[in-house]
Amino acid sequence: MFIFQFLLIAAVLAAAAYALKVLPGAHALALKRILALLFVVAAILAIIFPNTLTAIAHFFGIGRGTDLLLYGFIIMVLVFAVATIRAKARTDARVTDLARSVALMDARINEKLDDRTEAAD
Repeated sequence: MFIFQFLLIAAVLAAAAYALKVLPGAHALALKRILALLFVVAAILAIIFPNTLTAIAHFFGIGRGTDLLLYGFIIMVLVFAVATIRAKARTDARVTDLARSVALMDARINEKLDDRTEAAD
């Protein structure tokens, strides 16, 4: 097994760990910005020096630089999918809480209106 296969497994495990515990608040936003900046820098360097990407791929036991890009893309898609699913779950939970609150508030209002109607009769 090549070293890159171990690194891919570690990346998958890291994505799973990220799925289990996502950083909340401003700390996560800063991390996302840093990762986005690193991605841009890496993309620019890969475009300017394509042979370097191939050399890095050979170092990890991968035949071509495009294969290395594909593997990295797969890991990023996995991380994005997990983050999107977790964000949707959080949003669904918030909507459920909001719907419960509105239903309880509506029931209280209707109860007060019924009490006033009975008192008026």
